[in-house]
Amino acid sequence: MSSEEYLTSAGSIDHLPNNFPFLNAAGFSAVFSAQGSIDLTNEFNTPQGTNGRDCGTCHLVSSGWGMTPFDGNLLFALTEGTHPLFNIIDANTPTSDVSTVEARYASYSMLRQGKFLRLRKPPATAEFNVTAASDPFNFGTTANLLFFRRPLPTANFKSHTVMWDGANTVGTDLRAGLVKQARSNVTGAQQGMPATDAVINAIVDQEMAFSHAQLYMWGVGRLDAGGAHGGPAAAAAQPLVAGRFDLYDAWMGSHHSKRAQIARGQEIFNNVNVPSGRSCAGCHNAANNGQNVNGTMFNVGTSDASRAKADMAIYTLQNKTTLETIQTTDPGKGFVTGLWSDVNRFKTPNIRGLAARPPYFHNGIAATLLDVVRHYENALGFVFTAHEEADLVAFLTAL
Repeated sequence: MSSEEYLTSAGSIDHLPNNFPFLNAAGFSAVFSAQGSIDLTNEFNTPQGTNGRDCGTCHLVSSGWGMTPFDGNLLFALTEGTHPLFNIIDANTPTSDVSTVEARYASYSMLRQGKFLRLRKPPATAEFNVTAASDPFNFGTTANLLFFRRPLPTANFKSHTVMWDGANTVGTDLRAGLVKQARSNVTGAQQGMPATDAVINAIVDQEMAFSHAQLYMWGVGRLDAGGAHGGPAAAAAQPLVAGRFDLYDAWMGSHHSKRAQIARGQEIFNNVNVPSGRSCAGCHNAANNGQNVNGTMFNVGTSDASRAKADMAIYTLQNKTTLETIQTTDPGKGFVTGLWSDVNRFKTPNIRGLAARPPYFHNGIAATLLDVVRHYENALGFVFTAHEEADLVAFLTAL
């Protein structure tokens, strides 16, 4: 069962107070709700369809409203793959064998990694053709692409882009986009009939009220102490504005070595990395949140075929005009707009509470935050010393 199901079944807990701590490898994360507490009986945590799933099945409060491989493997072990999470619509292929425990273990290998199946047809008006497909599961084709994505956390919503590829974005209206997403989730992931406006609005109200962040770090203590402004309560009060991260300004030059390290990492994140001419904050420009204020989506190389894992399909796309080709594991926004320039572009996600929800990127190719940093070194030319890498990881962990 999920953490929410355990809490509601053990002792009849139906609400959690704001800042209730959840353990992770770095310390404790927590959630702050503008509604005053975390309601575990809300429509968000109530199945709206026929397969027993609810929004909280895939977006766990204990994992920063996301899902980790630990969650997927634990739920499989506890239920032998019969928990509502394990549904054929998110198996390795829509025709996978799920008749036995052994078969389910194999067929839900991607879901056990916290990755959910996506099947996409090329847009009819696309500026490109899909000319080749190589799928290790022998299902994806040039006409129907198969790939897998991690769930974005249902918290810290600020900018208007909804979903990794922006498919449910509605202009610049965040709430309208979340309503669109909730409706498609009920009829898709939960296999239900269209939900009422009251149900959809209750789900969206719950999501928009949540702020999630790391609250406590081993060897550091509370992240809102000593003049710092870490933790979810401060995140909830942060408006969507462009600006630098200033959560840990008060710790600059601190005699506490780990606090000073976090503050140094914050400045590395904020400032231009001279060898590359880039900065982390160049894309993650929403102050103290890390989304992109304008909702801009970027290609940071995460879908490049050169970085594909053994269980990822690779597709070849060819520009109809220039005949240029790209090999990709997931075309991202390009399969929403059909534009060649949008291929491999993805949402700039919020980066609060990262320690609670590894691995990272839309396809989970970075197992740790150090892997994230090194990806940017490899893909975008950032250059850091080992000490700078460690400082930057400390800051990202403290978010």
